[in-house]
Amino acid sequence: MLALMLSSYATVDHVLPQSFRLRLGETNADALIMGQGGHVGGVQLGRLSTIIAPIGIPSAPPVSHTAITYQVKDGETLKALAARYNISVSSIRWSNFSALKNTSKDVTSGMKIMIPPVDGVVVTTQTGDTPLGLANTYHVDPSAIVDFNYMRTGEQDPIPTGTVIVIPGGTGATFETPAASSTVIPIAHGGNGGYSVVSVGGSYPVRAGNRFSFGYCTWYVYNRRAVPWLGNAWEWFGQAQAYGYATGQTPRVGAIMVTWESSFGHVAYVESVNAADGSFTVSEMNFVRWDVIDNRTIKPGGVPLIGFIY
Repeated sequence: MLALMLSSYATVDHVLPQSFRLRLGETNADALIMGQGGHVGGVQLGRLSTIIAPIGIPSAPPVSHTAITYQVKDGETLKALAARYNISVSSIRWSNFSALKNTSKDVTSGMKIMIPPVDGVVVTTQTGDTPLGLANTYHVDPSAIVDFNYMRTGEQDPIPTGTVIVIPGGTGATFETPAASSTVIPIAHGGNGGYSVVSVGGSYPVRAGNRFSFGYCTWYVYNRRAVPWLGNAWEWFGQAQAYGYATGQTPRVGAIMVTWESSFGHVAYVESVNAADGSFTVSEMNFVRWDVIDNRTIKPGGVPLIGFIY
């Protein structure tokens, strides 16, 4: 066939499939691939069609669907563990609710805890538990429970007692907050980024539906202005845009400031704006330290700003 093609291309051109045609003045693409190499879709071929780069090689490890039983080591904290496993502190608290339901408690050395592979709740089933019942309890779709845990049962079928399952995206009961305290420590700091501590370890008004972890910036800002999303502080700006909120780079009273002031980002509530110099004052939590509310005056360019949510 090859000899025929080379000697009588004009005749063969009319009777052979397109992939075998060679014409004077042009190089057939399939012949180039077969002889010298090239690309076919996502596959890279060398000379004589040797595969150099096959298609679809995974670049990241697959997502685990199994909870981790972990024994806390000396010096470890909930916040550090949450960062290591890329989940929220609340997910760990909900998965170990009896031991960590009070937000004043942290993990201690030697404690054994369950860590979910994704944001959600680890549950050990009890007699009579079904995917539908657990979905109603933890505010998710029952199909998410069935699919994530590779169940072969229906949504209303009982799950064997004592089964450890993960409820992805689930949210548990409201956490207990520390007892009220009237401690107020005024600290005056001047200059760019100066702040004054308003309250430490106090009892604060909590807006209904607040699912953020107590003592953190997101928990405080939600109490000032409810938002329909979850996630770390740095994600708020993109979340707001996805939900159709107006955003921008100019401070306004009542806006939410989003910055890169920590590895998780930071959010604060804009209390006032000084038109004379463009500075603005925010109230916030967990800027000075955990469970501390402060007021801070910021000059333009004084923070690594992501933006404002209006």
